[in-house]
Amino acid sequence: MSNNVWTTTIMFDENYRVFDLSFPGKFDYVELYKIKGDSEEEKKYRKQLRNTKIEIVDQYHLSKRIEPNNAPTILYAHGFGKTVKLPSFFRTQDGFVILTEACANVLKQFRLGQSTLYPLSFFDIKLNEPVNDQTYYFLNIAELRSYLYPEYCTKELDKHSYTKHEGYQIYKLYHADYKDHAIAIKKEAVNCDVDLWQDPELNHSIFISDELKKALDDAQLVDAWQLFLCDLK
Repeated sequence: MSNNVWTTTIMFDENYRVFDLSFPGKFDYVELYKIKGDSEEEKKYRKQLRNTKIEIVDQYHLSKRIEPNNAPTILYAHGFGKTVKLPSFFRTQDGFVILTEACANVLKQFRLGQSTLYPLSFFDIKLNEPVNDQTYYFLNIAELRSYLYPEYCTKELDKHSYTKHEGYQIYKLYHADYKDHAIAIKKEAVNCDVDLWQDPELNHSIFISDELKKALDDAQLVDAWQLFLCDLK
């Protein structure tokens, strides 16, 4: 059993991509994209769609499980270069985590619990054509574990005045302040029953086991994750 746990945040600028998703039965991005006018009816419909989207985004960032029949199936780009290579791990502007197929295949070998990977085709909505024939994966992280030790974390850790998960204080570490041992967690995290989770007290966090980190390393897919060692207490 390894004595290491690794962490990252979805908020690194290098991982940001202006892509969108639809959630069947809940939110249709194509419908929102089609609204170009400014009539009262169009404004009302646009607002309705955006409010629905906000609800989905909020639930995702609460680590809520998305029902399979509502899971996205298409990743939408807007005039995207066909030769551009995407990193193994990136996020949309709404903070949805997307993985390449190679990266998803590594994760599938590990204990994900209720977290789920959903396949996506890649379509350019502006050009009305597929970007490529590759499959990407939407990562729905639905496992929360509370291991954070705020009092031992870097002094740059910010305590927020609001809560996100009921019963938990929420903290945030600016992405530029992430480094080895900046985040302190309880040492029992090395025995976590899943290999990938989020902490209800650390905003936009992802934690992974040493075994999963090594597998990503062996597959030469780890760089995009920007992982840092946790300080175990």
